[in-house]
Amino acid sequence: LEQRVIERTARLDEVNQELDSFTYSVSHDLRAPLRAMQGLSQALLEDYAGSLDATGKNYARRIAASAEHLDKMILDLLDYSRLGREGVKLESVSLEQTVAEAINQLEFEIRKKDARVSVEGPLPMVVAHPTVLVQLVFNLLSNAVKFVTPLTKPRVRLWAETRHETPGKDYVRLWVEDNG
Repeated sequence: LEQRVIERTARLDEVNQELDSFTYSVSHDLRAPLRAMQGLSQALLEDYAGSLDATGKNYARRIAASAEHLDKMILDLLDYSRLGREGVKLESVSLEQTVAEAINQLEFEIRKKDARVSVEGPLPMVVAHPTVLVQLVFNLLSNAVKFVTPLTKPRVRLWAETRHETPGKDYVRLWVEDNG
């Protein structure tokens, strides 16, 4: 039985190493076109700035920002693939900045739907995994903006409250209220 456990553990380690290698290879392959997008949008802004109107410049900046965001997500995916073996690293995160980043990522959709997102602050600092928290807030806001009845302009209200449920431990509840 002990020998079988040793063999299975060795095989599991081998599979994990293969998975790490695969994940690294895929992330490398995905990041190459992103770097091209970032470089081309930067070249567009630098070399053709005089030919672009404000909208064209805005689009080029947004392409670069989206490529940068996707690059960060790929790197975070690499980190996430290691979480099972290393554990989640939590840190102090500004909920204010997290919400601003999520709203910024949704800027196009918000304008397209003529949505109004109001944030009632100030929002507190929280302990979380920064990327996961941004993605969570992004998903909540995205759903609130997307899922409304036809011809309804989305209205989203976001706020947070700190609760003191356990002595020495505070909990933050994030509220996302919408008309969808």
